[in-house]
Amino acid sequence: MKISVISTVGGGYSWAGSEEMWRLFSEQALSEGDDVIVNIASSMSKSTELEYLKSLGGLVTGRPNLTVITRKLAQRNLYSRFSNFLNQDEDIVVLSMGGIGDCLWIPDLLASYWKSKVPWVIIVQSNGEHIVSNESQRDILRRFYARSKSVIFVSQQNKQLAERQLAYRFSNAHIVINPIRDSMSEPLVWPKSENAVWNLAEVARFEVYQKRQDHLLEALSTPEWANRDWKLNLYGSGPDHNHIHSLVKHYGLEGKVNIVGYIKSFKDIWLNNHIHILPTAYEGVPLSLIESMFCGRPAVITRAGGNAELVRDGIEGYVSPGMHPEIIRETLERAWADRERWSQMGLSAFDRVSGLVPENWASRMLEILKGSVDATSAQ
Repeated sequence: MKISVISTVGGGYSWAGSEEMWRLFSEQALSEGDDVIVNIASSMSKSTELEYLKSLGGLVTGRPNLTVITRKLAQRNLYSRFSNFLNQDEDIVVLSMGGIGDCLWIPDLLASYWKSKVPWVIIVQSNGEHIVSNESQRDILRRFYARSKSVIFVSQQNKQLAERQLAYRFSNAHIVINPIRDSMSEPLVWPKSENAVWNLAEVARFEVYQKRQDHLLEALSTPEWANRDWKLNLYGSGPDHNHIHSLVKHYGLEGKVNIVGYIKSFKDIWLNNHIHILPTAYEGVPLSLIESMFCGRPAVITRAGGNAELVRDGIEGYVSPGMHPEIIRETLERAWADRERWSQMGLSAFDRVSGLVPENWASRMLEILKGSVDATSAQ
């Protein structure tokens, strides 16, 4: 089987958690003798995360961003970054979309999709209330998903929200939770508190629009929190690094908040942090949450994407009923008052996520792909 993979995640990143799903099943497919070619943003095509895939024979092509001129040409079907990549000799195309409506903003991708004669499987990595905003978009997306052979959502919430957004029933949908990059048979040892300081952490791209580091910093800026023994470590990278740094100063949190940056090994992160704070505005199922739970750490989350499908309030962590800084602060207050239970909740988090992320994850993905090819051939 020849598999073509396209990711819609744009340039500016060397890698993103959303890319782990297609990377891992592609490596499995290559090891089983299938052919895999990948089309991704140029900035990610050089990522060290792809070295093993390339060593197995996977071909990776980098895609430039659309400029003002090439976008106009693409809208008129006079330019395409996919015409040479999609040769119609593939058996299936896997399109990994960072959000439910990514295809709306990529005209040359949509044009290639409508022209293609082979089956497409769509992976939807996240969804949010604000993403689909008008009837024109709804009409395009309904036709887009109706034409796909299968749609893979990473959470039940994302699928339910999409059906409400589009007034459309996804009869061809599968729910497949994101995998973990490095499987764990037991959680990490619970970290000691140096000088009785509790270490909080958020592991997320530095994009406040989605990851809401700004809401978290405001929530922690009260006099009550200033007098407590805690430190917040922010891990990640992204376009809002400078803004987050400015907000730390704005709220007078220089002695409390440490902007660490990107750390490749998630285990290194959770060796010394006690709880994951993830007040995101919209999600799929964040890989960073899966990883922290495998490490045996509880989490404070918002009801975004599949967060609350993993974390149950009072068992594996704390679920904020809203996303406003004041509501996040109320949830943090509950968590702080309960901090002596965090280690036990971390063990529950490990048990919970271990039961939800299957060991044969990649094989399940390939079953869906091969089933889509077989169903098309039988028609």
